[in-house]
Amino acid sequence: MNIFESKEKFDEGLNTVQSTFDQLEIWCREVKSENEILWEVILESCNEALWEKLLRALADYNRVDSAAFIIKKIRELLEHNKYSLAIVGLNLLSDILNNEEPSEFVQMSISPILDRMFSMNLSELDEMDRLLIDITRWMKRAAQSKLRDSVHEYLHENHVKLNQMIADTNSPDHIIIYLQTLLSFDLYYPLRDLMEYLISEEWPFLDAKIQEEQFAHFLWIAFYLSMDDVLIEVSKESGRFIENVQSPESLLYKKYYDVKNNREHDSQTLGNIAALMTQSRIFEDHEKAKLWEEIIRFLQKRTETSVTLELPINSNKVSSIWQIKNKTDHCPHCSKSKLVKESFAVDGFMKHSDQAQKEVVFELLTCNHCHRIFAYDSMKLKLNRALEPYRCKVNLDPINYPHKQAVNKPMKTPPKSVVITPPAPNYFAWPSTEAKESEGQSDREGNFREETDLHRQGYRITGLNRTQRWDVLVRKAIPKMTLKEIVFTIARNVRLRKSQAGGKTKFAYAIAEWEHDLKRLKQEYYKSNFTWPQY
Repeated sequence: MNIFESKEKFDEGLNTVQSTFDQLEIWCREVKSENEILWEVILESCNEALWEKLLRALADYNRVDSAAFIIKKIRELLEHNKYSLAIVGLNLLSDILNNEEPSEFVQMSISPILDRMFSMNLSELDEMDRLLIDITRWMKRAAQSKLRDSVHEYLHENHVKLNQMIADTNSPDHIIIYLQTLLSFDLYYPLRDLMEYLISEEWPFLDAKIQEEQFAHFLWIAFYLSMDDVLIEVSKESGRFIENVQSPESLLYKKYYDVKNNREHDSQTLGNIAALMTQSRIFEDHEKAKLWEEIIRFLQKRTETSVTLELPINSNKVSSIWQIKNKTDHCPHCSKSKLVKESFAVDGFMKHSDQAQKEVVFELLTCNHCHRIFAYDSMKLKLNRALEPYRCKVNLDPINYPHKQAVNKPMKTPPKSVVITPPAPNYFAWPSTEAKESEGQSDREGNFREETDLHRQGYRITGLNRTQRWDVLVRKAIPKMTLKEIVFTIARNVRLRKSQAGGKTKFAYAIAEWEHDLKRLKQEYYKSNFTWPQY
């Protein structure tokens, strides 16, 4: 075979290959076109059961990075305004992440997806309400999943907008699910802000339409926020559920306050309260642990046996937390031991107080060799958010953050005229609020128009409800004043009003509110041997 014949054969073979590739390209275009048609048909069907099977099959096929693949499909569905199908995708995503850690791409995608979901604008209002409830319910479930941090960040940044949106629905079911979601993420301040708004602005409407089980949800969340007395006061219609109780949750509230106020601590009554807690079916275990923490502690102090309520807190208790620098992956004290993540029960405290007020379960770093517990600065910030309105105690690790060498400075001799007086003893007799009515204004205790230190901290009766005043006392007054100064100021205000001619009638509301605050301060802070922080 000469060279010309060889070239002819080669050209013939090349043409055959080219023709084959052309045919393959035609077939690929046809298959792609058919797939796009099929995709559009499936997309328009909006059959959620069919889509769940399809997404699961696609996730199994793309097993290497199935979570990222599902995120892309969710985004694609949202671009076509297929919100119900996007929720199907989110539910599948949660299932996938039970077996794998979410990548950075997945974590960063959650916020824009939720933003798109809460920005939906459908003509069918009932359908939109259903979808909003579904996505809120998904967020609540995410609190117990590996997406907790991503959803927590979204809620923390958008709670003002979401609070208003949910309140405007006037839907008890939707509002309750959203309140439970904020509770699940330990977002204390957004939860309190929404509850205050509902009571002051929306409650007359909600009060007329809610059922007993719905009222129990609102009541116990208000109890958690120390707002239950305010809620009951404005509940003209739903207040009947407290008097004519049917559900174990409403009966528990009534029994607890009867025992607490009447000081009836017999074992049978306390046992009945514990039994009611276990009978509740409208709250999940992690919700019971938060909402009924006060009752659990109350029972544990007064009974020798442990409370029968099973709480989901089996984590080890933290004694000390050491802050280390970010990206530290080995124990500073055992350099060969790698740090591992583990969940711990962490206590929250008020400023200048050693009495734990709240407990959360939080994932920290630990060394399996020396058993020290560590946290990055970013972990500490998230932990304090979870403990709001309280704070955890975290110490700087001495190896990561060594103490600076103290500089010896020459001592200054104090002036001879300086006299240091010892602090007054912490014990003081609780002030009386009794005063005899006089015919004219009494000046014996000074002019009540004079502004007090307590008033400068924002404490007042006008314009503040009981919850707001208590917040001022706990967060502003207590860190700057002694207990004695606070209670003597309030008691003095009561005596001054009572001593006015007709003052007991004229100032009846203010007197009742002051005496309520005094009673609560005495119950929660006053002891004859109480050591108040020195400032």
